[in-house]
Amino acid sequence: MNDRRIQQHPWSEGRNTQLQPFAGSTVLIQIIIPKMNQSQNASFQAGQAKGQTQEKANQMMDKAGDVMQSAKESCQEAGQQMKAKAQGAADAVKDTLGNK
Repeated sequence: MNDRRIQQHPWSEGRNTQLQPFAGSTVLIQIIIPKMNQSQNASFQAGQAKGQTQEKANQMMDKAGDVMQSAKESCQEAGQQMKAKAQGAADAVKDTLGNK
């Protein structure tokens, strides 16, 4: 078998993958991924941090919206209960005054 080595460039990471498209034959493919310099890496990390912060903020806003909706519904329910009690008290007063 004829084995050929591919020399990697010093500025790249090489990943070799062997494929066997046909029985008995081997194809060697090299994927070259350039290394990020320090500035690029810092930018990448900052972008990731920004994205994570935005996602966390969106989650917090969703939770705050849920809490506000729950509070609104609780206040509406309490208001309906107070209204019903007031109506009951008013009806009791009318019945008492009307029966005399």
